Amino acid sequence: MPDDHPMECPRCRAQLDYVGTKRFHEGTRWGVLGELGELFTNREHFDVYVCPRCGRVELFVDGIGEEYRPR
Repeated sequence: MPDDHPMECPRCRAQLDYVGTKRFHEGTRWGVLGELGELFTNREHFDVYVCPRCGRVELFVDGIGEEYRPR
C-alpha cells in the first residue's frame, strides 16, 4: 500500500522524504549524573518526514501504523 499511496505534504502536495527515526526527550540536562540521570526522563522515538519543497516536517510515533508509511 505505501508504494501506491506516497505520503504527500498537506501544504504543497509534494511527496515527503523519510529522513529517519529521531529520539526526543523531555526534561533537563542532568550534568554530573550524565547517563544515570537520563533514566528519569521521558523519551519518545518519532519517524520524521520532510517536504523537500516547503520544508514542512511531519512526525509519527515510531512503532504505530508503520505499515501505512513508506520508507
